[in-house]
Amino acid sequence: MPNTADTRDAERRSSDWQVALRFAQLTGGFWRGGSAGRAWFWTVSLAAGIILGVFANVTINRWNGWFFDALETRDADSALIAMAVFPVLVLIAAGLGVVILVSRETFQVFWREWVTAKLADRWIGQRRFYRLSLSGYEPAHPEYRIADDVRWATEPVVDFAIGLLSAIITAITFIGILWSIGGSLRVGQGAQAVVIPAYMVLAAIAYAVIVSLLITIVGRRLPRLIAARNEGEARLRFALMRIRDHGETIALARTEAGERRAVSATYGGLVERWRAMIRQRGRLTWITNGSGALVPVVPLLLAAPKYLSGEMSLGGVVQVAAAFIAVQNAFNWLLDNFMRIAEWLAAARRVNELADALAKVDGDAPRDHLTVMPSPDERLRLDAVTLIDRDGRTLAADIGFSLPPGAVLHLSGELGLGKAALIQAIAGLWPWGRGEIALPDQALVCVVPHQLHLTEGSLRAVLDTDLTLPTERLTEALRRYGLSGLAGRLDEPCDWDKELALGDRQRLALARAELARPDILLLDEATSALEPEVALELIERLRDDRPDAIVLAFGQSAGFGEAATHRVVMKRAGGVVRISSSDQLRPCPPPDAADETRPILSGVGAIAPERPV
Repeated sequence: MPNTADTRDAERRSSDWQVALRFAQLTGGFWRGGSAGRAWFWTVSLAAGIILGVFANVTINRWNGWFFDALETRDADSALIAMAVFPVLVLIAAGLGVVILVSRETFQVFWREWVTAKLADRWIGQRRFYRLSLSGYEPAHPEYRIADDVRWATEPVVDFAIGLLSAIITAITFIGILWSIGGSLRVGQGAQAVVIPAYMVLAAIAYAVIVSLLITIVGRRLPRLIAARNEGEARLRFALMRIRDHGETIALARTEAGERRAVSATYGGLVERWRAMIRQRGRLTWITNGSGALVPVVPLLLAAPKYLSGEMSLGGVVQVAAAFIAVQNAFNWLLDNFMRIAEWLAAARRVNELADALAKVDGDAPRDHLTVMPSPDERLRLDAVTLIDRDGRTLAADIGFSLPPGAVLHLSGELGLGKAALIQAIAGLWPWGRGEIALPDQALVCVVPHQLHLTEGSLRAVLDTDLTLPTERLTEALRRYGLSGLAGRLDEPCDWDKELALGDRQRLALARAELARPDILLLDEATSALEPEVALELIERLRDDRPDAIVLAFGQSAGFGEAATHRVVMKRAGGVVRISSSDQLRPCPPPDAADETRPILSGVGAIAPERPV
């Protein structure tokens, strides 16, 4: 079994470039396949808006030179024309801003929709959400990663693309303005004079490089600190959700003090992670605030000598200063977006971890695994099945029996974890163990749990997940299982987990099982909240509807023993559940000989004559 902690540490140590490349591979399918048309339309629209927006800013920069030169020369006609043109430029710039906004946010919504659907389908499909929890690969809070981290990992990328494209075009365009207007700077007199060509361009590049290096060095730990903070937030949310989900149990047991201490400890850990991130951001603020104060002043200081010597007009000074700031903003794109890049890397890393874990669930087969095969004679067969957990500990050993269609097997005794593993193995969810499980070809396996999970929605969706059955069929099923009062509420949205008592939920689970028409039915303490007579009657109704279904009833719930045609007693020895040699598989006594001692069948897989239920 792989060491999960080492795997996650290695992922955290991976470079930020590897995280970005892995995320691009995961999400790049948006520009291919059925979503390609939509993706490229909004991509091109956004890029066109950005390019036109940059040229609008260049035009406004030239307008500044025109207007301030007119003021310096007191040219009233030129100043008035410039003032008349300015509202048109503002209108064009505002319109382009609207185009960029609509294109950006629409693109973000569609891209997030695609990525969320892809991850959700992979997580829910083939019951990976459960297999992942068993595998040891599951990262913390996968549902949080799908709901929130996908948003944090997709939305900023669009903004980064906008900023980076705008920065590149802006840098190229405004460097040309600095070069042409700023010209060269002559330092000194006579033969000792030194000419610095394109000195404004060199100053802008040098300033940007120095600030960017400082940001990179000081803030290199910030992405991992943000990732740790997000993990702490998720843990706190989970701790609070746990109290809500188990509110009745906690209130009745009066254990709220312990829960409060647990929440306090969780929040204490979150506070420490926040403080570490705040300290790091404080160091960055020294650089960002200092640079913010210097940027408007530096170009004025650099242009002052040429202005005082008469080599540059006032309009030229204003135009150069604006161009210097624009180039600085373009070169310092990393400075302006460092926090968001750090947050994006943290979110992208968490999304990558979930995607990689889902891939491992499909790709990694356990060393010891059960063999599941079709049965040649429509029987359910277990041949020398031994179930182990992912750490190699044996939960149940040497289980073997064979059941024909219509059989009802009652498994009782000390089941414990072995029971859960056996149910999951027959349902195709438990991967670890040895032996063979043979199921009737194309058999539908249905598990009726002790406590049916009810989604917050309609009863129709609970009873019929595909929403294909007619209302009359659903109403009849509710009536057959004593829930006629719910027939008029099939489409009523409600939190049915809180609305229904445990007994009604067990009746609903049996009705749901009948509607599913299973070939193999696994009852896991499914009638524990019902009276024995009621439970037996409901099980008989289920058997009447599916007389050929093979039923395995686990535990001591009411009605199981009376409905059984065969019985197995599970016994625990040395912490391992086994079938004792005297209890391999024995028939239930007929009604007229209930107190007689029945002979034990010899051999694993022997089947006694059945009696009608």
